Amino acid sequence: MFGRKKDEAFVSSPMRDNWYQSSSYWPSSFALVTTVDEDGNTNIGPYQLSFPFEIITGRSFLVISRQNSNTDQNIKRTGKAAMNFVEFDRKTLSKIVGMGYPGQLTNEKMKDNPYTLIPSPTPGREPDGKVMPHILKEAFQVYEVTWDDQQPIRDDGKTPEYFVLRIENILLKEQWADNLANGTKKMPRMPITFGFRDGGKFWFAELKKPFWIPTPTDKGPKEEAILYEANRIDPEIQFTRDACKQLTGIPRPFVKTALKGIVKQAKEQGVTLVDEEFVTKINAERNA
Repeated sequence: MFGRKKDEAFVSSPMRDNWYQSSSYWPSSFALVTTVDEDGNTNIGPYQLSFPFEIITGRSFLVISRQNSNTDQNIKRTGKAAMNFVEFDRKTLSKIVGMGYPGQLTNEKMKDNPYTLIPSPTPGREPDGKVMPHILKEAFQVYEVTWDDQQPIRDDGKTPEYFVLRIENILLKEQWADNLANGTKKMPRMPITFGFRDGGKFWFAELKKPFWIPTPTDKGPKEEAILYEANRIDPEIQFTRDACKQLTGIPRPFVKTALKGIVKQAKEQGVTLVDEEFVTKINAERNA
């Protein structure tokens, strides 16, 4: 019987190839990576091994690909890809598994493609039959990326390919963009995979309704949460810790509105770093 057994002993699991799915359990989301093949056709490759890599000053994704896969060859030739993220739809899961089966040419695997290929709305990323791929209409989110071949992770000819893909543009369906801009109230219903198991099974899980837990208000410096929120509003305007200390008296429901107002004034005045002096000045002007 499977279940939660608090007193059950740990045993050693053998270290096999593809250890994350053959020696252990590792659930994750996955990306459907679109690239262009030699004949100018858009190829779709499902990738579980895809992760945020650079997240602050740089923005990139790490994708681990089997050597000589369609995606591997296409990225090396064109340098371009799009990472499409879809919501859960049980009817498409067997098609996704089929598109990830090795040894198929693009025209073979795309016969069973359940998705609609559309042009990117980004100027300069329109499909050209040479380099730029289509994106998926059914995706709720797309990362448009370029291979950073000057930042190799490992290239010994023996291991899988490790692609650092620099994110040039993030596309969101309107409802999800509004959700981020106006205070996150829901999350996309993304499918979860446990990967390939036992030589013949690909495991998936359906995500239940996401929920949130409030961040603690009695731990760490009071300005920490404000600093985190402030520096996510506009990449061109950054706040110092001392500036945020001046804002700890604002009631929590009004913090984001206040921060947006400060960012607006900073942009109007050509200020890129909001420090304690700037906050003191605008407070004085408001109270005058």
